[in-house]
Amino acid sequence: MKGVHKVVDVLGLGLHSLVVHKVRSALTVVGILFGVWSVIAMLAINEGLSREAQRTLRELGSDNIIIDSVKPPAGEAKAGEQQWGIMHYGLTRQDVVRLRDNIPDVVRCVITHRTLKKAYSNGRIGDVSVIATEPTYADVSRIDMLAGRFFRPDDLLRAKPHCVLTRSLAEAFFVCDDPLGKVLRIGGQPFVVVGIIRQLPAALAVGSGSDVGNHVLVPISADRMRFGKFTVMFGQGGSTFEKVEISQIILQMKDEESVINGSAVARNLLGRYHEKRDYEIRVPIEEIEAMRKNRRLWTLMFTAIAAVSLLVGGIGIMNIMLASVTERTREIGIRRALGAKKRDIVVQFLIEAVSLTALGGLLGIAVGIVVPWAVEQILGVMTVVTAMTMLLPLVMAAAVGLISGLYPAIRAAKLDPIAALRHE
Repeated sequence: MKGVHKVVDVLGLGLHSLVVHKVRSALTVVGILFGVWSVIAMLAINEGLSREAQRTLRELGSDNIIIDSVKPPAGEAKAGEQQWGIMHYGLTRQDVVRLRDNIPDVVRCVITHRTLKKAYSNGRIGDVSVIATEPTYADVSRIDMLAGRFFRPDDLLRAKPHCVLTRSLAEAFFVCDDPLGKVLRIGGQPFVVVGIIRQLPAALAVGSGSDVGNHVLVPISADRMRFGKFTVMFGQGGSTFEKVEISQIILQMKDEESVINGSAVARNLLGRYHEKRDYEIRVPIEEIEAMRKNRRLWTLMFTAIAAVSLLVGGIGIMNIMLASVTERTREIGIRRALGAKKRDIVVQFLIEAVSLTALGGLLGIAVGIVVPWAVEQILGVMTVVTAMTMLLPLVMAAAVGLISGLYPAIRAAKLDPIAALRHE
């Protein structure tokens, strides 16, 4: 019981000093508060951005290799490839055969052909991005069906004029009507709506428009029968046409190891048959790993920057505690004369320092939860507050309090009792 009373007395003395100097203690707490919530806010924003980017990449599938046709840099196209103002570039069906036959462990090989068309229905007209593809596209792209169905093999075999719309596009053209079974005219050709999807994965929509909700998917056989074999688009000057036979190839692999091996084979094959750089290979698993490394780097950087605020708060605590030692020299002498040990003096001052940082840390956590929420609501930036996000700055604040209070506490404990009693 004697030990318990002693601990209570020391704790009471430490907290009493903080209450006596309210303004000074409050300012110190505010310094720690700002440091803690800034650490939480930065980590929450970094975590949110990282998860959002990783979610986008995972939509592509970590088991996929994605190859896009891209316009080669100006000046790389040969004169023979530009006839009558028409420029040929990108992937071909021969590339598909080479990749499918030479890359081991390919589970599915899916191709797409993109073009921009005018769509019309119910008196409404607008530009849409048409994605012509195969039935297995739904599996490799992991799209979310909301209503109806995706294409079937017989749709592809018979070149049926069926289409699948994104939800936002269905709402734009059909408003409150049920679009399933309705006709949507695309490029002047009638297509029957057979399914509705939530949206196309953003990364798979590269090169087909920035709005991931403005897409129509049709069987690739129907696309060729009604719109021609190639994509034809005006160039920048308005007089140059561009033709692309295949816009995208998606190779779904057996496992992640086969993705790494397969991507190396794909780069070698395409590099051998494409003299100009008119394609781009994307490997989501490589991008995810690179993003994880970058995330760790950014987390360390953000933490270091925000920790400067805690360091400033720690300097303030040390300054206050040193001033407190000077002010309470006589009190320390009296306590030592009455039998207090050096460690009792050290504990007393450490309690004051840690109490300040603990209070500032708890208030900082409360503010740190609100700030990321406000950022998400106002700026639309995804933020994620995890247990580690809150625990890390609190531990940092406690460490700052201990380190900052240790030197003043030791200095106070080393005061000579007789000299301290004579101090005025």
